[in-house]
Amino acid sequence: MRMKLKAVVSKALDASGKWAIEFPPYEGIKLHVVLKGDCWLSIEGDPNPYHLNAGDCFLLSGGKPFVVAKDLRVQKRLRAEAVMGAAQNEVATVNGGGDFFVVGALFQFEGHLPALLFSALPAVLHIPENSDQAAVLRWSLQRFISEFREQKPGQALILNHLAPIMLVQVLRIYSDSLDRNSTGWFVALANPKLSRVIESIHTRYQHNWSLEELAKVAGMSRSGFALNFKKLVGTSPMDYLTHWRMQIACELLQSASNSISAVANTVGYESESAFSVAFNKIVKCRPGIYQKSHRTLAHPAH
Repeated sequence: MRMKLKAVVSKALDASGKWAIEFPPYEGIKLHVVLKGDCWLSIEGDPNPYHLNAGDCFLLSGGKPFVVAKDLRVQKRLRAEAVMGAAQNEVATVNGGGDFFVVGALFQFEGHLPALLFSALPAVLHIPENSDQAAVLRWSLQRFISEFREQKPGQALILNHLAPIMLVQVLRIYSDSLDRNSTGWFVALANPKLSRVIESIHTRYQHNWSLEELAKVAGMSRSGFALNFKKLVGTSPMDYLTHWRMQIACELLQSASNSISAVANTVGYESESAFSVAFNKIVKCRPGIYQKSHRTLAHPAH
């Protein structure tokens, strides 16, 4: 995948006693690992709370507010902004700490495509430490915990490499758990016919694809292919192609050496005007504005 990932290891939480913390809406995907003790997790809109123990992982997506608590019945809930804002050495403390410890990473992807690809993820994916699924996470989880606890030089670098590995492993676990009635991009990848199409789009995005050609790649009828693709991926094959082209175009426009016309040609458009219309529709701004804005951020005036 040509998506730039920004993995930021978040501040850890060290708590004791009875407590409850409200977290606001967020952008991206959050992966947390409970290192010590236990807690409860409640997601807005989900009637079922989740009990988390030491060694458990939980993945949060969808951006909904959530509560982490020793006791969800606690009336006076703390605000995450205040708790995390008072952190020292990247660790926030509640009631002196000592009983419960959790650390996590926030994953944010550049571009518009991740929202489409990850839209079908559940609001929370809980992987208990003693589950068979957790076996694939064991090595990276142990390394992550050990690295965080030891506080050695280069810790941030190693954690920011381990965290994406854990994210991929958790997403694989999620993908393996899906049944034939599930929908989403991960389900489409597991479908041999549709995965061939997705791979063709990803590798030959500059080709002048038609719906008929993509259906042939899938080995399906035109109508059957279009229906199944949209049902699983959530968008039409041609719209997916356009989204993928714009994802790559955004990356190319970030380089000062690439002209808009050259980028348009690279991603499969014969005219700069047609590319500009498509770019504006997906990215919500014109290519020139996007390029200028990115260069301004990357090379601020002195």
